[in-house]
Amino acid sequence: MDSAERLTRIGRLLAGLPGPYGNGHLWAWTRFADGEDPFPYVFAILSDCGVIDSASPVGSPAQAPQDGEELAARLTEVDQDAAFAILVGMVSRTLAYGVRGRYPIDKAQDVFEKLITLFGHGTRWWTNTDLGSWKPVTRHTMDALVVGDGGGVLVVVLAADED
Repeated sequence: MDSAERLTRIGRLLAGLPGPYGNGHLWAWTRFADGEDPFPYVFAILSDCGVIDSASPVGSPAQAPQDGEELAARLTEVDQDAAFAILVGMVSRTLAYGVRGRYPIDKAQDVFEKLITLFGHGTRWWTNTDLGSWKPVTRHTMDALVVGDGGGVLVVVLAADED
């Protein structure tokens, strides 16, 4: 399967994911991967959707990263199994209260099993969380970010929640 077909199929697979999520929101983005550092792009989409803020007027530092390099420093590369578990967890229950998320667990597992199959071998995964703790990547109280890069496709899934 070529990158264009893979991107189309992944886009369709994740189309129902974005929307309300607990007291926050869930987002998913896909695009062609160009073999370059993905983090400036990931930072740009987080900025464009309004989840990044700058330093406060009183001089305290911003919670969210301020550029792609700072974002990358907050992410840890994980293996496919860890990425799968985090994606399923962040979609099937909310971050703040652990109640039902966007999808029931069986649907979340089905979606992300298909995603991993579509990506194929050699995909790299990064995240800011193990769903027990996290390094902030947004201005929200809680957030979970997973980035997948492989097979010519880049996927970004973000959950942000408030308690």
